[in-house]
Amino acid sequence: MTTDYQQYCPISKAVELLGERWTLLVVRELLVGSRKFNDIARGVPGMSRTMLTKRLRQLEASGLVERLDGQYLPTDACEDLRPALIGLGHWAAKWILTDPTAEECDMLLLMWWAHSRFDTSQLPSDRRTIIMFHFTDVAERFWIVIEPSGTSICLSDPGFDIDAVVSSQAPTLHKIWYGRETISNAVKSGTLQFEGKQAITRHLPGVLSIDPASGFLGPDANGPAPRIYH
Repeated sequence: MTTDYQQYCPISKAVELLGERWTLLVVRELLVGSRKFNDIARGVPGMSRTMLTKRLRQLEASGLVERLDGQYLPTDACEDLRPALIGLGHWAAKWILTDPTAEECDMLLLMWWAHSRFDTSQLPSDRRTIIMFHFTDVAERFWIVIEPSGTSICLSDPGFDIDAVVSSQAPTLHKIWYGRETISNAVKSGTLQFEGKQAITRHLPGVLSIDPASGFLGPDANGPAPRIYH
């Protein structure tokens, strides 16, 4: 049930709309470019599809979402939440974020969030580049396929030659991408390693550098939705 604080206050009105469980996470997914129901669901894996349907309907009724041709499009009102969410993320990263627990290390979720935010501008723009991520402590692998048309993530070997391998422990990239560890320190400690073609590996620190709070909500998030292949 929606909370009604019965206060004529903009903060209380915002909390009435956005304070219910999962709502802000659904808004986050819309702002990072997810438009289809299944793509939004991938970004909130602990949320039931029934609850996601309910939250999307609430956001639509409140004027934050428009549904068009099977897609959920953020309105101007939703887009205006971007700086607020970035600010909330910066606050949390500074004051309350701790190292991730084993239960919080969802590598598929992390790679889904991060792969469309990689800075690939220094990589070859005229051909396909394949980067494999190998998480040594949880025995998981992901293949990032970077092409002129966009970046996608594969859960199984796509069958192309691998240009570079990023080997890491599961908590390491969580800490790097949320500002609790630097790439240089992780390399020095051996929890992050780069192997492969030097023309690619020398650019990997730049590729992997993502702002700990705004990286997933940055100005490029309105581009093509990320793609995932099994």
